[in-house]
Amino acid sequence: MSQLPGLTIRSLEHRRYVINHHPLVHGPDAILDRQARSPRAPVHRVLEGTVIVRVQGGYAFVDATDPRGARCAPAEVVALQPADAAWANTQLTLSLSAGLGFVVPLDAQATTTAAVVDQLNRNLLFVTHFLASDQGGVIRIRTREAGAHKHVLVESSLPAAFGPSGAAAAGTDADYRVTVATVEVRDLEGNPIEVLVPTLLVANFDESELLSLTPEARAVLSRRGSYFG
Repeated sequence: MSQLPGLTIRSLEHRRYVINHHPLVHGPDAILDRQARSPRAPVHRVLEGTVIVRVQGGYAFVDATDPRGARCAPAEVVALQPADAAWANTQLTLSLSAGLGFVVPLDAQATTTAAVVDQLNRNLLFVTHFLASDQGGVIRIRTREAGAHKHVLVESSLPAAFGPSGAAAAGTDADYRVTVATVEVRDLEGNPIEVLVPTLLVANFDESELLSLTPEARAVLSRRGSYFG
């Protein structure tokens, strides 16, 4: 019989933040940012069981509560042209997923981007799921919730508004992981350095033992298949 399962179990016995190894998915090693901080002293020692996230627009990772970290993004689409007289008395069909759309009628006053944004945001069904705004003179429609599980499809009775087949988009998840080793982002002389740390993408976590677990991080880890006890 292979010894690999036994070795895996033994390697997890001291990890209080993992209840068991079902499920268990290791991620690629992450590069901790040289300015990464631990919620516990000493701050330059990032403990195992810390939730980390990739820096916005970067490659390195920081503590999940660090404001430099990326966050989940909503699904959003942008109109192909500014609203004008041709938009008056048209209809927008908005969908969270295929076949689940609803219609928002625009009236005769919907002749500018500002007017269309106002009418959309006054529609109770629309604002339950979406938010409209002016982005550089054109209409932007996004989901109120962020994350890879959110989708939007916008179609118009005026094909030039969002294209003949409509405009579709999906939200994105930030890259949250959990460290499985304790590392220091300092060299022997005390200088800040980047350092590699092994990570978990999915596990059966003991929530009370995780450091820097935010509601968003918990949601992303759950969507991947993690459990929390």
